[in-house]
Amino acid sequence: MSISVETDWLELWRELAISDPYATNGEPTKRYIEHVKNRRERPDPLLNFLLKEIDSCATVLDIGAGNGRWTIPMAKIAQGVTAVEPSDAMQKVLRENLKADGLNNVRTIQSTWEEAVVEPHDFVVCAHAMYSIVDFSSFIRKMEQSAKKGCYLAIRFPPADGIIGELSHSIHGRYHDSPNAIIAYNALYSLGIYANLLVENNIYRWVNTTFKDAFARAKRHLHLESSTNYDKLIKDTLYRRLIPSDDSLVWPDGMRSALLWWHPSSDSNKLSEHIVPDFQSFKRNGHNT
Repeated sequence: MSISVETDWLELWRELAISDPYATNGEPTKRYIEHVKNRRERPDPLLNFLLKEIDSCATVLDIGAGNGRWTIPMAKIAQGVTAVEPSDAMQKVLRENLKADGLNNVRTIQSTWEEAVVEPHDFVVCAHAMYSIVDFSSFIRKMEQSAKKGCYLAIRFPPADGIIGELSHSIHGRYHDSPNAIIAYNALYSLGIYANLLVENNIYRWVNTTFKDAFARAKRHLHLESSTNYDKLIKDTLYRRLIPSDDSLVWPDGMRSALLWWHPSSDSNKLSEHIVPDFQSFKRNGHNT
């Protein structure tokens, strides 16, 4: 009789976070900064869902605020937003975007989430800023301690029929190549958190103009940039599965996100639950800190 081994989702998250090819430790590259300066991005149904939960009396804590893609829409509705962002360069972009929109109800804190000192807010949000977090449990518990009404995680959701998933399973023995919503949902469950799940309908397919670029993308995702051991398998799989379209190659893989959200337990925010950030003073003074 065979005995199935249950996946340790927290440990799987830790292993993948350590080797995530998109994890940015330190300052982002100049190329990335130039890319995110234009925050007019594609429609985001997950953000729209969250905005319906926020009202003019709400306070929001945005972890890893980046260029303000979620911060700014939330600030236009909420009483105030605290934006936690560790990067000096991204802080600069965020402040420029806040100024351009004439918003003065956003407080900025330059810090990692692990080191940030914050008071409880009504809502705590983290949109695509958790991939390099190794200790998922501590990250989530701090979110719960800081949230009065709700915690929200926006995180990538891989396709079930993805090429990278197929190759990762063949090479590494697991479908997942990096932290994602599937792992996060199960990790939350293992922590006793029963999260709601909303997945956006559309997937924005990856496209490469050359086979060489597609091959390099696959090796990057599979953490095999310095190895040639699986080159034939990767090339054979790409030849079989990539879809030619005009002058490009289209992947079944692509960008799709999910929103995980839940109400924190009543015990999680007892400490300092009556401390409320004074966003009115930010409005009166007309500046961010």
